[in-house]
Amino acid sequence: MLKLKYLIENFDLAKNCIQHWEHDPETLTETLGWFRISSNAVYPFHQKGRLCFLRLCPAEVKPLSEVESEIAVIHWLRDQGFSAMAPVPMKNGKFCDRLDTPWGSYVASCFHQVDGLPLEDCPATPQLLEGYGRCLGQLHRMLEHCPCGHQRSGHEEWLAKAEQQFTACHAPDSMKVCLQDLRCQLAQLPRNSDNYSLIHYDFEPDNVFFHPQTGQFSVIDFDDMIHCWHGLDIVRALDGLDDLPQGDEPLSKHERERLFLTGYRSQHPFSTTEEAALPLMRRLVQLTEYAGLLHVLSEEVSNPPEWMMQLRCRLTGKLRWLENQLLG
Repeated sequence: MLKLKYLIENFDLAKNCIQHWEHDPETLTETLGWFRISSNAVYPFHQKGRLCFLRLCPAEVKPLSEVESEIAVIHWLRDQGFSAMAPVPMKNGKFCDRLDTPWGSYVASCFHQVDGLPLEDCPATPQLLEGYGRCLGQLHRMLEHCPCGHQRSGHEEWLAKAEQQFTACHAPDSMKVCLQDLRCQLAQLPRNSDNYSLIHYDFEPDNVFFHPQTGQFSVIDFDDMIHCWHGLDIVRALDGLDDLPQGDEPLSKHERERLFLTGYRSQHPFSTTEEAALPLMRRLVQLTEYAGLLHVLSEEVSNPPEWMMQLRCRLTGKLRWLENQLLG
């Protein structure tokens, strides 16, 4: 998530940046109202009637090279037949650029809307759960051979960044010890081309779409890709299964997870040793989320709106919950 000061909508900034793409001006004011801001500011607009999403991030937060590498991976996946969100070219032919605006420099990119519904809006039938796992297995199988993901960070860099954030934000000593313990435990895990490669990192139900008529799964939001154990993607997906609505025949948590892993293993191996390491993957997720929240909450905003004060309270509560999970 971006720091709180970046979470305030800026429609003038969005309109300024959208000028770099072909767009339908007559619907712009309406569609911009559907914006959302988290790790990026995302502003919808129409291009020849088709819904697109402008994605903006302050250049001081994310370098252009990181977005360029993301888009290169997406193009490669699409060329291999994987259904990922399609980047939309700018008027100058580029797919992303650093734009200098009156509000500062932003890294801008844009993507077409994918077909279907987010999984979080789809009933958790056995077919859907197996298909969800199968989609991730296909993605991992392809990313193992992707020639353009070398610029992405690895889990060691993420731990180093978390350590820097712990120092800068004066994290408790107990959390610093927790980080070092996790680093040592991860160093003991088997690591080879079959279990460690470029992964999505955010393969959760809100980033995977399902088209009921075609049965096709489509994936969005590749901007957090990282080189790590495949289990990290799997544990995030498994933890997100509780967000899916129940189907006509409710399934237990165990059955949901079994169906997902059955689908995954139909496309990519996942050993019992890797499955046993899932709790460690969950701790890695929790620790990086904790460090990120420390960073988000480290800067006060003068005269914050009421919704921002409420958000700060919720994020502080999440921070305490993560700390208890990691130290409990």
